[in-house]
Amino acid sequence: MSERILFTEERRNEIVRLVNAEGSVTVQDLSRRYHVSGTTIRLDLTALEQAGLLQRTHGGAVKNLEMLPVEKEPRMDERSHFEEKRRIAAAALSLVHENEAILIDTGTTTTCFAELLSKSAIPGLTVYTTDLLVAARMEQKDHCELRMIGGSVRSGFHYTYGQAVLDELSRYHFKKVFLATSAVDSQGCTTANSDLVLTKKAMIQAADEVILLADSSKFGFVDFERFADLSQLDVVITDSNLKKEYQDYFSDTLNDLILA
Repeated sequence: MSERILFTEERRNEIVRLVNAEGSVTVQDLSRRYHVSGTTIRLDLTALEQAGLLQRTHGGAVKNLEMLPVEKEPRMDERSHFEEKRRIAAAALSLVHENEAILIDTGTTTTCFAELLSKSAIPGLTVYTTDLLVAARMEQKDHCELRMIGGSVRSGFHYTYGQAVLDELSRYHFKKVFLATSAVDSQGCTTANSDLVLTKKAMIQAADEVILLADSSKFGFVDFERFADLSQLDVVITDSNLKKEYQDYFSDTLNDLILA
């Protein structure tokens, strides 16, 4: 069985996780683990040290105790790439048809999508969401049945979560779900919060078609916990700034990759 491909950013992200979990790593062990030369690993460690993510030692590296946690999920007002997200949202709008029941995930890109959808002329929609900002946008749309999926609200992030959300999602069947993610690598989608992972998994189970909206900055990275394999995604929409190496890889791997 062949080893999966790791891009440079993925490998370095994993090295940071490993050194934070174990306290220290060696060049020899990393070279064996990732099937690359010692020179490549030394370049990785140098780059990560320059970024303040670890400290180099003779023959390896140790945890940088002054570094902020790599799993920190940014608050809504810290996120960027808004122009790219608007383009992604516009492309996603073309996949929505009249009289469909759709589910919209929490996220800045899905909020952009909801804003455009609320201004569209698509009639007869039934829209469910766990995101308060998405609901606020969709409330403006005429001829649309809007449902907020209830549960506990995560302070500062504007979405509902918990067993009540999971129980409600298990009762429904949607035509499409529009998902967001913190990161996309060669194995799938990850995010920082375990409660959010459970919600996203339930959303995937509840929909016929899974559509991921993710700007190009999310590709080639891994966050804390995986919620979807690439094989579970029917459509992935990202922006045209996606690196060529990622375009080639994900075009071959995904069912349908759309560059906006």
